[in-house]
Amino acid sequence: MPLHHISLIITFVLYLIALIVIGYLGEKKYSGTYEDFVSAGKSLGFFVTALSAAASSESAWVMLGLSGLGYSKGVVAYWAAIGCVFGYLINWLFVIAPVRRISGEVNALTLADFVENTLNDKKHFLRIIGSVVVVFFMLVYVISQFIGAGKTLHGMGLTTYENGVLIGSIIIGAYVLMGGYAAVCWTDALQGVLMAGIMIGIPIFAIFKAGGILNVFHMLQNMGMASLFNLKNATLWGSLGFIFGSLGIGLGYQGMPHVVIRYITVKDEREGKISGLVATLWGVFVLFGSVTLGLCGRVLFSSLKDPEQVLPKFASLYLHPILAGIVLAAITAAIMSTADSQLMYAATSLINDLWLKITKKNVDEKKLVLYTRITIFLFTVIAILFAIQNVKVIYTFVLYAWGALGAAFSPMVLSILYFKRFNKWGALANLIVGPLVVVVWTSIPFLKDMLYELIPGFFVSLIAGILVSYLTDKDGGK
Repeated sequence: MPLHHISLIITFVLYLIALIVIGYLGEKKYSGTYEDFVSAGKSLGFFVTALSAAASSESAWVMLGLSGLGYSKGVVAYWAAIGCVFGYLINWLFVIAPVRRISGEVNALTLADFVENTLNDKKHFLRIIGSVVVVFFMLVYVISQFIGAGKTLHGMGLTTYENGVLIGSIIIGAYVLMGGYAAVCWTDALQGVLMAGIMIGIPIFAIFKAGGILNVFHMLQNMGMASLFNLKNATLWGSLGFIFGSLGIGLGYQGMPHVVIRYITVKDEREGKISGLVATLWGVFVLFGSVTLGLCGRVLFSSLKDPEQVLPKFASLYLHPILAGIVLAAITAAIMSTADSQLMYAATSLINDLWLKITKKNVDEKKLVLYTRITIFLFTVIAILFAIQNVKVIYTFVLYAWGALGAAFSPMVLSILYFKRFNKWGALANLIVGPLVVVVWTSIPFLKDMLYELIPGFFVSLIAGILVSYLTDKDGGK
């Protein structure tokens, strides 16, 4: 076996061992009660909250997809980074602190608890429909991340695609099963640090290798890709559609269930506010760094067939094998930080949000932990079975999964916080109208090419929720 592969394997194995150790520590500290297992006892500080929320919200997209966008679109791709940072900023200034305060007042452990208890939904309509939406789209996300793990490990030359799926999924399932929510947050924080280090250091090194900022800009000008406002080979409306669509990505952060859960479980409002600032700064460095890497990659590799391979390509050509192993571990970290959060939240949603709260059974807490672990195991097996088949259509669902979840929950969370007359019927309209608009918009090629589906989904859902709340206000608000 080549020395390069040996170095990669050693680096990667050490990283995986670290994840298992964190899972074990989570098991020792946070598995005594059910609340500990699914929310870490609401004791997480700002650092873990910020980095775990940030890392779990981005997935491998920030490492591979966003740099690929910079490679293929040029400077105009910075609008995608701006849109994401805008999402972080809104959460920091307007969402995190009030969500933590209200969740404490209504004794909420999950987003479903937060919505139902705040809106006094005694019939559990919101819990049932919301949990179905969450479980479906979260499981789709988990499958896609397992596929990504298989492709990454295979692309590293370490194993076959099928074995890559098994290795990645088993490691994720193992530390989630052991430590629950705490293990997820701690490992995501570690992965967030790793992602930040890579996406700050590598772009700087790439600028140096590409001949400096001025040379990169000059080369992009020659390619017609140096404008922040004009998309190459696109009309004015095409450029505007891309810009507004990119900005619209930020509309999903306010209601993404596996992100909002971090704000519910942070120690207190003060820690929440600090975590919002830290997450926003993380987003600035990582997101803008990723686009910058893509721009440098365009100068260094002018004929790269797959734009999303900019980071692996750069690492393999310009970095020492050990550093390359760290980079590839960071890519896998981005995949794992999303998959573990969604796996944990999907299981919690099924056991806590649906079965326990609706049946109102008095179940021993140790049994609840066991049932949640069994659900995590079953979801992991289901995701593995789909991922091993390498079903390409899964990616079609993933394209609008963020949009569907964002259109369903972001208007709802913002309305709960800032619209006093908002009620359970308005929230029900959000859950139905938001995903429906996203699915319909995505299925019509003309509309999909014109504007990112989350934007119409978000605003139509927001308007529907407000109108329905006004019309049904006499039937009961909050």
